[in-house]
Amino acid sequence: MRIAFITFEYPPFIRGGAGIYAINVTRELAELGHEVTVFTPQIESDKSSEETGNLNICRVPLNNNLPFKAFQFWLKLPKTIMKAESDNKFDIIHFNGISYWFVKNKLSNAPHIITIHHLITDAIKSNNLSRISRFLDITGENGCFIPLIEKRCVKCADKFISVSKITKKQIVETYEISPEKINVIYNGIDLKQRKFSEEELEELKKQFSITQKPVILFVGRVDDHRKGLDILLKSFKNVLDKTDCTLLVVGKGDQNKARTLAISMGILDNVFFTGFVDETTLKKCYALCDVYVVPSRLEGFGLTVLEAMAASKPVVATNVGAIPEIMKDKENGILVEPNDINSMSNAIYTILQSWMLAKNVGEDNIHFMKDKFNWEKNAKETDKLYMQLAGK
Repeated sequence: MRIAFITFEYPPFIRGGAGIYAINVTRELAELGHEVTVFTPQIESDKSSEETGNLNICRVPLNNNLPFKAFQFWLKLPKTIMKAESDNKFDIIHFNGISYWFVKNKLSNAPHIITIHHLITDAIKSNNLSRISRFLDITGENGCFIPLIEKRCVKCADKFISVSKITKKQIVETYEISPEKINVIYNGIDLKQRKFSEEELEELKKQFSITQKPVILFVGRVDDHRKGLDILLKSFKNVLDKTDCTLLVVGKGDQNKARTLAISMGILDNVFFTGFVDETTLKKCYALCDVYVVPSRLEGFGLTVLEAMAASKPVVATNVGAIPEIMKDKENGILVEPNDINSMSNAIYTILQSWMLAKNVGEDNIHFMKDKFNWEKNAKETDKLYMQLAGK
């Protein structure tokens, strides 16, 4: 089948789970024999197109001197799709998240599918912003305009892929969509290049100036309220009152608020901010940590939980969104309620104090997620949906 896959995030431009989903599912679909064309903005690449076997990347050129990159992309997309269909029509148009503002109801006569990672409306509720703040955030997902686009996109789709059961439930309740139109297909995880020597991990510790202490790891945007780094920092302060350890903070974003909070609590000497790291370095960070912590206030899926499990690490996470779907309390780690600083610090301390518990849980975790969460399985279930929609 000929698939048009439309995504705002695609390497080298990846901000989060949607970009990771895009690169992995398109590769797997191409491996299954589909002819996949990825339509994505040309933001950080000079190449207009790239082709590898059944996978073709069409980068839509934007004017980088102008703002509103997403709107530029959306406005150019209809003509770009029309040109690509001039010789051979697409069988499926697949949108990765809110990757298109439907200026016209349909880009093509082919069935339209949207993968929804989380609802914008849920993100707005979680951030609890004032109307003025939302008005000023014109192009962000917290603004007043993006939710209207989400609503229009949802109404125009033929089918949906939801990355979790909780997100499916929210789509049904928020937009009154029939549950039969929504397929839950869990994200996967790449298990390649997960083994590192002690020398490699020690070298990374030197690079980040980490001393020989237990390491607590956080991965996510450091300035995103939903990710709850402030909660983790306060919990970490409690943990430091009981034992000496290190908090490694990995991720993009403005660090000023987090650093100021760490300074005010007198814990900055034990907190190390790496900023953005490449994929291999990120995998090494998972490998060297003793416990991985997800303090999120909102998670549409929780891909980093799987990353930690793939590294055979125990997880402490908040009981929000899809996290309880992908990890079980007292089996894969410990679940705590969101914003509960004492429970989170106690959970972290419990794991740090029992190396046997951490070892057993970590070893079980990789087997738990291996069979259930992999990109090959994701692509095969997506393939079945394509076949149903195309009547094949």
